[in-house]
Parts: sequence; structure tokens; C-alpha cells
Amino acid sequence: MAYQNLVRRIKFLTSAARRHGLGHIAQVFRQALRRRNYARKPHPRPRLAAFQQQFGFFRTAETFAADFHAAVLPRLPLASITPTLLASLSDLTTILHDANRFAAGNTTLLGCQISAPDGRYDWHRDYGSGTRWPLDHFSRIRFMDGNGADVKYPWELSRMYWIAWLGNAYRASGDERWATEFQRLVDDWQQQNPRDVGVNWAMPMEVAIRGFWLTCGYSLFAGSPSISRDWWSSYVLLVWEHGDHLWHNLEYFFNLTNHYLSNCFGLLAIGAFLLDHPDGKRWFASGRKWMIEQLAAQLTSDGVHYERSIGYHRLVLEMYLIAIPLCQRAGVPFGESARRTVEQMAEFLCDYIPPSGTVPQFGDSDDGVILRLTESQALYDHRGLLALAAVIFHREDFTGQAGRFSLEGGMLMGDVGKMEYDRLGTKNREASHLYSHGGFAVLRNRWMHVVADVGPIGLHGNNDTLSFTIHTAAGQVVIDPGTFCYTRNPSLRNELRSTRAHNAPMIDRTEIAQFDGLWRVKQDSTNTTILEWEATDDGATLAAEHHAYRELPSGSVAVRRRWELRGPQLAVEDEIAGNGEHHVELRFTLPGMLPIEQIEPTRAIIGGGESGQIELECSHPFTITRGWYSPSYGVSEPAWWLVMSFDTSPPQRLRYLWRVLI
Repeated sequence: MAYQNLVRRIKFLTSAARRHGLGHIAQVFRQALRRRNYARKPHPRPRLAAFQQQFGFFRTAETFAADFHAAVLPRLPLASITPTLLASLSDLTTILHDANRFAAGNTTLLGCQISAPDGRYDWHRDYGSGTRWPLDHFSRIRFMDGNGADVKYPWELSRMYWIAWLGNAYRASGDERWATEFQRLVDDWQQQNPRDVGVNWAMPMEVAIRGFWLTCGYSLFAGSPSISRDWWSSYVLLVWEHGDHLWHNLEYFFNLTNHYLSNCFGLLAIGAFLLDHPDGKRWFASGRKWMIEQLAAQLTSDGVHYERSIGYHRLVLEMYLIAIPLCQRAGVPFGESARRTVEQMAEFLCDYIPPSGTVPQFGDSDDGVILRLTESQALYDHRGLLALAAVIFHREDFTGQAGRFSLEGGMLMGDVGKMEYDRLGTKNREASHLYSHGGFAVLRNRWMHVVADVGPIGLHGNNDTLSFTIHTAAGQVVIDPGTFCYTRNPSLRNELRSTRAHNAPMIDRTEIAQFDGLWRVKQDSTNTTILEWEATDDGATLAAEHHAYRELPSGSVAVRRRWELRGPQLAVEDEIAGNGEHHVELRFTLPGMLPIEQIEPTRAIIGGGESGQIELECSHPFTITRGWYSPSYGVSEPAWWLVMSFDTSPPQRLRYLWRVLI
């Protein structure tokens, strides 16, 4: 094991040096030393009077709260949402329902129903498994030790999305009860989570997201007569503690990922809140600078996040779409080049969103968002975020895909954003697009929306190279199996990230990349190549191949797949080229709610009624069995598995014809 860890570290070191340069390696070691030194020392809360006197506007302790309010409120997100705009974007009944449920101790997060009597949450508990993490110093917490537990559950609860649920109820109703509940829950969290103690301080990414939501709490409740100026003074110190912890514990490793980017985002958001304090000024400037630098480091040249996960691409884009107006309000806007790169990210998001809204889950998906504004938010419908991007970048094609103005747009941009959205009008974005550097393609026309994975595995990718999904106007037809869990059940985690689980051929029951723990693969040898691409007014043609099976014991194999979308018909052809005798297996996953009838061994009718029907015709016989998939983290639902399995000698061609019956 020690030898394997050494080999892994050397591999990461070499890869990081090649990708980022030797300066990056030196910074990795500097940040490791910084984290170690921080963990060795106690960090008591500074005296309130001394802390307040460091603000540039400070006059007296008595005027601090009013002066802070006047200085900070124009810079904050969520401060400009009015009751009228809120009512137009979300139903008052839903708003009050979310707030009432959470205040009473009931909520659903990551597929887990949480029940905390009298609203007294145990912030250190995984309510699904019952596991509770100890109140140890954060540096001693071993949160990756699974044993049926999943640390994401206490983290999700402590991200404090619920500040928006209570804050929206307060804005919509004016009822001071919600300000009182906000104080109670923040106080309870703070008492159970003293600085640097417990699992909720053990991951800087979680500190960053919670720090952002604490700044939002001020913007939503700052006008409440129920909250005293002394309480707010303590609250500002709590936000500062999050920034100070984050500043000394950046997740700066050999691979810079969405975690490091979230750290930068947290510093920017907390820094904007504390911009009149020397630390806040430094955090804001550094967070902004590093976020802009990461656009080049973490994105491919066509705007796709390099970890190759649709879910994490959305999360990263969301951080930038919040950062852009934050920086604008602070008087230091993003430059044109940086804005254009973020706009490219939004273009990819616009393209992968199908007509029904529910996006494919290529790569890992852990329900990770920043702006979870309602408990029941459809986390895999990304149109709300696209509406925000439409306002920021003044894009009519974004509004055409997003539909109505969203709660995300309203809370970040206010009435001005709504007026800009309405002014833009709509324009359809119908063309197919290839993201050759990002490794995805979108083939679409009026009948079908197809997303194909034609790239490498990626840091948060699955063994889904050459897999694809199909949506029609009525909804999902062929789907990605999802993620379901990370540490709670390693076997289920690996089952859903396996080659077999995805809609692509598996040869000799062998993974296209062998797993190395729960997130990485030992080596990505797929060597995927895009062979053909042509977009037309009526669809597109795409062909790609991978060479993951070059060294099979029974002979070398290359897998080629070709998609041709024309009118209501998608023709897919797989070619298994090489030598030797091989076993070929292919499984298509379809939502279990779809009616399906097998007409012949090679034909089936899928769907029916108002949803329409699709006919599938295959070159080889298939069987239909009941299976399952994960539409969101912690949730499993029935699925149909259409399975082909046979032995063959290459060359062999498999054909699948999907036809919308009109």
C-alpha cells in the first residue's frame, strides 16, 4: 500500500509539473506548510473592539453597526430582491412551506429525510446512517473513513442553504418570526461548531460555501428590528473566522480542482462582505485574481470544465456567475477576456440542456450547487442558472433555452435583471455543437436532443467514453445511470461508474479504465479520437473511437461508434475492430416510468400516450430487464435495462435505430 501511494504521488507530481510548471509544485509545498502551521496553533476569537477598529469607516462602537450596514449592503448578493419580484418568481405557499419545515426540524437533503425534534439539529450527524463525527480538532477528523457513513450529509446541512429559505419567507411575509429563527439556528450552529472544531471545519470547500451563505444572511435580514446590533457584530466576526480559516487552508494540491476554485470563490465573497477591513480587502483581491487565473487552468479551450462532469461544470459556472456581479458591485469588474471565457461555459450549459430541462449526468453528480433557493429545487434542471447567465451576458439564445426568468436571476440581479431579461426577447439555439477539446458533442433537431461523451475519463469522469443520452420534447429516453453515493457504499459507487452501467460496449467484461479508489482511475488509456463531425440544419453526424482494449489477453480491440441524427431518426453504429475471440456486452438504461414493449427479439416500442413513442430496432437480439438508476444523490429509482450480450470475432458491427413515431 505504501509503495502504491508513493507511485501515485510521483504520478501526480509529474503530471502537475507538466500541466502547471515547477512554480505550481513549489506552491503546493508552501500551502501544505501553511496548513500544517495553522493546525498546530490555537486561533481564539479576536476582541470585538479591536476587530471593529480595523474597518476603514470606524468612528465609534455605537455607530459601527449602522456604518457597516451602509457600507456593505450595496455590495451584497440577494439584497435587491423585492417582495413583488419574489412573488412573481416563486409561490408564497412554497416559500413558507420550506421555511416552516426547516424551522420545525424537517428537511430532505441528498435523498435523506432529516427529523430533528423542535428544530434542534445535530450538525455533526449523518442522519442516514446514524454516524456522528466527533468534536475533535478539524485536522484530526478522518471523514473519508466510510463504514456505511457519508460525510456529505452533515456538510450539506451546514452549507446553510436554509438561510435563503428563511430569508425568502421573511422578505415575502415581513414576519419577524423568520428573523428570530435565523438567529436561533445560526446561534445553535455556532455553539455546536466552535472554530476549527468538528467535521464542518474539516473541508475548506464547505467553509467557503457556508461563508458565502453567511454573507447572504446579512443581506436578507439586515433590516430586521428583531436582531440587535450586538448580535450582528458577533455575526460579522463569525464571517471573518470563516475567511481566516479559509485563507490558511486552501486546497492547493497537485491537481487544482473545483475544490480550490470554491476556496477562491469563498474568499472573494467573504472579502466583498468585509471589503473595508484589511483582511477582507486582501481576501477579495486574491480570490478575484485566482478565480480569473483558474479560468485558464481548469477549462478547456472550448469552455468545458476539465474534470468532465456535467454536474461539476454547472457548479463551477455558478460560482463565476455569482462572482461577476459581486465584483461589479465592488467596483472591480471581471475583464472582457475573463467574461468571454465564462460565457463559453454558459454556452456549453445552454447546449447540453435538453428540451425537458433535466440534464444528463455524465461524470459524477453529487447535487452540488451554490444557489439552492428552495428545498424542492430541481437540481438537475439548469435552466434557472442559464436565465442568470442570459442577463449577465445579454444573450437572447440563452433566454430562448431558459424560458422564464428565474429565482436565481432575481435574487442576484433584482428588478433590473428582470427588466433586462424581458427586454432581451428570445432566440432559439438549435444548431448541433461539438466541444472537441472538452470531449462532448450535442446533436439535436426538433425531434431529438443527443449528448455524446467523446473524450477522456477526466478527474470526476466515469467509464462512460462513447456513451450517449437521448431526450425528446417529452422527456428522457436513454439516460446516464447517475452517481447515487460516494463513500457510503463503495461497491454501488463503482457499479454506477463502471463501463457496464453506461450506454456503450464493454469488451471481455473489462473496464475501459481500472479504478484507483473512489474517484480516480489508475490510467486512462482510452486515447479517444474524434473521426468525423458534420452539423446540418436537420441534425449532425459524429464518429469517434477509443483504444482502451489494446492489451486484452485474447487480442487487441478498437471500439468505434458513429451517430447520425437526421429528422426523427437517430442511427447509431458500433464497430468492434481487431483480432481474437471476444465477449461483447452493451446495456442501454431507460427510465423505469416509460412504458416499453418488446415487439420482436430486435425491436421495441418505447413510450406512449401524450409522451409519444420511439421505436428501437437493433441488429442483434436484446433482452429487457428491470434495473435501477440514480436521478440524484442518495436517490434510486427503477429503470429498464436493454441488454445485448454475445461472443464474436472482430470485425463486428452493431446497429441501433431510434425513431420517433410521428
